Amino acid sequence: MSHDYHDYFIKDGRHLGLYEEMYQNCDDPWHIEELGVRLDMRAALLLLSGRCRPVNRFLDIGCGLGLFSGLVSEAVWRESPKAHGLITDVSSTAVEKAEKRLADHRLTFLPLDVRNLADKPVLPAKNFDLIVLAQVLWGMLGHLERTLAGLAALLTDGGLMLVTQHFPGSGGQAYGAEIVSSPEDLSRRLETAGLEAVDTLETNRAVNHHWAALWRKRP
Repeated sequence: MSHDYHDYFIKDGRHLGLYEEMYQNCDDPWHIEELGVRLDMRAALLLLSGRCRPVNRFLDIGCGLGLFSGLVSEAVWRESPKAHGLITDVSSTAVEKAEKRLADHRLTFLPLDVRNLADKPVLPAKNFDLIVLAQVLWGMLGHLERTLAGLAALLTDGGLMLVTQHFPGSGGQAYGAEIVSSPEDLSRRLETAGLEAVDTLETNRAVNHHWAALWRKRP
């Protein structure tokens, strides 16, 4: 049993995708708890500030241990106190841990693999005013276009999608660069899914590149 998240996520240029095992065996995958509220999280929250039209329902994809999910929920509730959130992750263990952390009557927690949405639409179309994809797209690269299209279908017309992603620099782990090479490349795929850019923020593009972007569903 390994406590190194690389042994379950991406290793030696291959996506392993053993998320359930990772959350069972690693107390702090990606060192999220150790690092706390990072600059890229603050950038994403800044994009949301003042941009959330009245939100009835929001969807968080890949909640992990729930740190950023909690921050997003609080940001939404500042403008829409009665908004209901659906908090999801592909790992049921992660969902259980996030629920213990964030328990609130306005939140529902659900294990969900969004890579299957195009084939198995288990959520109603046009049901969410905001969808959050925080640092999860590298786990979906093999199904990216279909996944983004499936998620866009869940947004109400004019609904928002908040996307944050780390882009590995040269010399780092190589998986994914041949599929999505840059924020511009990812932006083209989001546009193809029926979204239009509202605003973006980037941090440390030269070394540890994080990209946050807010998108709106086109009518």
